[in-house]
Amino acid sequence: MYEMSNDPGVRDTLSFMIARDTMHQNLWLAAIEDLESSGLETTPVPSSFPLELEKREFAYQFWNHSEGTESSEGRWAKGKSIDGKGEFQYVANPQPLGPEPTTTTTRPNLARYAQNSSHTR
Repeated sequence: MYEMSNDPGVRDTLSFMIARDTMHQNLWLAAIEDLESSGLETTPVPSSFPLELEKREFAYQFWNHSEGTESSEGRWAKGKSIDGKGEFQYVANPQPLGPEPTTTTTRPNLARYAQNSSHTR
C-alpha cells in the first residue's frame, strides 16, 4: 500500500502504523518471554518494509491507555527490545499526534451508508 500511493498523508499514516506494528510484535514477544518456563520459543516475524521509512520513534513505545501504571513494570515497557533493535519506552496517557480531523458533509449518493443514532439495521 505504501508503494502504491504518492499521497504524503497516506504514506505518513502507513509509516506510523508500521512502526506501531513493530511495537505490537515486540509486545507479544516480550509477553511470550515472560512465559518461557512453559517452553514457548519464537522469533520476530521478518519485515520487508524498509526501516528508514518506518516512524522509528514510535516503534518501541508502549502506550498505556489504561488507568494505573502496573503495565509499566512489564518486560514490554522497559529495557532492550526483543528484536534487539531498540529500547522499550513506557508512555503514560499518550496524547493525539495531530489535530482533530475535520469532516465534510456526506455526498448525497453515499448518504444511505452514513451512521447516525437513529439508524437501525
